[in-house]
Amino acid sequence: MRQIPDTNVTYQTKHVCGPIGYADYELPGSQKLGDKIAEEFAKGYMAIIMENHGTVLGGSDLADAFERFETLEFCAKTLLSAKIIGEPHCLTDEEIQHYIDQRLEDFPEMEAVTHPSDERAIRSEICNIVHRACTHGFMFSAIGTISARWRGNDFLITPTEISRWDMTPANIVQVKDKQSEPGKQASHLARLHQKIYEQNPDINCIIFSQPTNLMAFGATKKYFDVRTIPESWIFLQDVASLPFEVFLEEKTDELLGQLKNGATAVLIQNGSFLVTGKTLLQTFDFLEVAEFSAKSLVMGAPMGNMVPINDEQVEELRSAFLK
Repeated sequence: MRQIPDTNVTYQTKHVCGPIGYADYELPGSQKLGDKIAEEFAKGYMAIIMENHGTVLGGSDLADAFERFETLEFCAKTLLSAKIIGEPHCLTDEEIQHYIDQRLEDFPEMEAVTHPSDERAIRSEICNIVHRACTHGFMFSAIGTISARWRGNDFLITPTEISRWDMTPANIVQVKDKQSEPGKQASHLARLHQKIYEQNPDINCIIFSQPTNLMAFGATKKYFDVRTIPESWIFLQDVASLPFEVFLEEKTDELLGQLKNGATAVLIQNGSFLVTGKTLLQTFDFLEVAEFSAKSLVMGAPMGNMVPINDEQVEELRSAFLK
């Protein structure tokens, strides 16, 4: 297409990929092609589209380059899926910078940490779910956050700067008494997870993720209608779509209000898909159902408008399964 994908479709894609360079066509393997690629790297680009060839990615090491490649491919797939159902909207550089400047602060570090057997078990279970999410394309090297309640409002959460593919129990970060495990960097969403646990005693697990088809709805701001089949609505019920600003500290009340009112999942535009549950496996199941439903809607869009389960049928489902 000779187009450059807009990595501003989410904060994470812009953060990982940065702006994208473009190298004009030259003969494969030629010095001219190498020179044009080198010129783009010299401009500061770390991800480059090669006209009628493919892509070339740079990084501080192989893992960094792969992370950038995987994120760029996710970005492109999201934009393609978004185009099927509508017109994608991307964040401005100013919106991204405001988020960086105003996002929730990290927790202070605790002086000492202990790892009882029940805590270690949760670490292993989180890692199993992270790896499963990566295998299914729900998470990527640099994208996706999972936490699980431990005791009271204390919890365990995935870190930043660690590839989700390579996550081990030792990488997981303990948050206790609003302090994080020393020597580790908890997810930048850790304070939001803390607020969710404090206000919702029935929520024991939280996943923030960016599956391609769900984020197509987040990018287009199209309504994600889960009334496709009975199971989708029973698991998710009606999913609210909220603006990206709910990640900011002064705006989190809108997101927290949805969860306090009983929402299982929330779609955050150009941000993430949030799903909650009583167990890690149940929460992952909800995420899987959500992405399956979104994919069905994206794939079916060229055929026409989906005819949803109607209000009367929804009330029958509510009476039979949710009361």
